[in-house]
Amino acid sequence: MRADRRQKQVFREEALEILAFHNGNALEALRTMIAERDAVEERLAIATLIMARGDDEAWRPS
Repeated sequence: MRADRRQKQVFREEALEILAFHNGNALEALRTMIAERDAVEERLAIATLIMARGDDEAWRPS
């Protein structure tokens, strides 16, 4: 229960920060969040394709 309550508090704080960044404009905040989500989904799709091809063996983290 305590972790769930803490997580909800973090979400509220994050939402307030996003709204403040957009000067309280909820529509602009949502547009930004959707655009960021789309960008993350695109990067995930690319990574998934690369790994499915087996090219992940050529890549090494630095």
